[in-house]
Amino acid sequence: MDFLPVFRFYKTFFTKCPGAGNASIKFLIRIKRGLTFLDNYFLIHKCKERYNIVKRFLLIFIILLSIHNLPAQRAYIPWANGNSAANDLQFYLVTFSPGDNLTDWFGHTALIVKDSSRNVARIYNYGLFSFDEGFISRFAMGRLIFFAGDAGVSGTLRRYKKENRTIRIQQLNIPLKKRRGLAKKLADSVLPQNRAYLYDHYYNNCSTRLRDYFDQAVNGQFHIATDSTARFTLREETMRYTAQQPLMQWVLLFLMNDSIDKPIKQWDEMFLPDELARFVETFRYRTETGSLKPFVKTNQIYYDAHRAPVPVTINPYPLWPLWLGLLIAVLASGIFRSKFRRLFWAFGSFITLPAGLLGSILFFMMLFTNHTVTYHNENLFLINPLTLILFFLNLAMLFRPRPKLAHVIARFWYAQAFLTASLLFLKLIPIFDQQNSMALFLLVPVNFTFAALFYFSSEGQVMYEQAGKLL
Repeated sequence: MDFLPVFRFYKTFFTKCPGAGNASIKFLIRIKRGLTFLDNYFLIHKCKERYNIVKRFLLIFIILLSIHNLPAQRAYIPWANGNSAANDLQFYLVTFSPGDNLTDWFGHTALIVKDSSRNVARIYNYGLFSFDEGFISRFAMGRLIFFAGDAGVSGTLRRYKKENRTIRIQQLNIPLKKRRGLAKKLADSVLPQNRAYLYDHYYNNCSTRLRDYFDQAVNGQFHIATDSTARFTLREETMRYTAQQPLMQWVLLFLMNDSIDKPIKQWDEMFLPDELARFVETFRYRTETGSLKPFVKTNQIYYDAHRAPVPVTINPYPLWPLWLGLLIAVLASGIFRSKFRRLFWAFGSFITLPAGLLGSILFFMMLFTNHTVTYHNENLFLINPLTLILFFLNLAMLFRPRPKLAHVIARFWYAQAFLTASLLFLKLIPIFDQQNSMALFLLVPVNFTFAALFYFSSEGQVMYEQAGKLL
């Protein structure tokens, strides 16, 4: 029983089958390489009979795996070839509530297309991504590729139900003349040559893609109806959906510039699946006869996860970063004046390492990536690569104290304090309108306190001359 003919058959099948990607082919190639290695290994060690047994099991596994994938690969989609009648096509917007993982915090949405006469249904999803070899580099450079895909409805709903995420299903009143065209667009969008797109969290994601399809189906009326000013800015919407993780919320908002502080339209709010569901619920479009027709026909909660709802309102100026910044300042002052001087350098290293890394990441993203939301970020005045250098200087002082090194550390803190003071002054100018109160609350007390400890304390002067005594 030879593996190579089976390999060639399945490689040809996956290549020519509509909807198949490269993942299956790459998987088979890896298996072929592995079996070739095993073949040579067992041949050298004269264990060919044992290898034949192993190979049979592997071939059976590959065949079963392929059979398992056959329904998804070869599913009959009547609307893909225009074989579905408009009257038979039904559309359902499915909204999944936010989940536990970072990638699920903002929720998800998908669209079901069903041919009622043939009892065929598929769910179209524009939120797929692959953790392949280039994922990290593309993400870092701001060129993250997402994919469109379709799947069975029941299996998809079971998966999200298993994740304990609320599932809301709205049957849509798509105009009769537009149904076949919309269904065809959805089917075409998941073809291998069309399925990839450049992802943008706010302007090109799973929700905005469906929003655009709906607008095309009603000849632009949806966009016109949602041209009013939105309730929140993009930053405030981000704060709402990250409220359950304050530290990660602080990091995400720190990295983003004032472009997310501008007033937006309701149309832009629909990057959030919940907002898309909310606006289609109230939307009415004008038919060819001039009458108004609701866009949503029925609305039901398919599964209620009983999760805490996303906050309806937010506090744009939370005070916990200020209390944390003051706590760090008090601890630094206390340690500085104590007898345990080595602890001060250790505490300085502990503070400057995460701050320096975050500031360096922001510096890199501003200058070398396509993350436009990080460009011209005022927070670089607060922490930056200089902060990371401070970490290494504090670490060196911890293990090998030298007067000149203490003097250098003091100068670096003076520079940080000067940049912080400069930012506070620039904030008086209207053009510096970034809403970065959370970053200011945390980092202003820290930067000023460390600089003041060196400048005003008599013991700080001793550091310049007799750093060894501080141990």
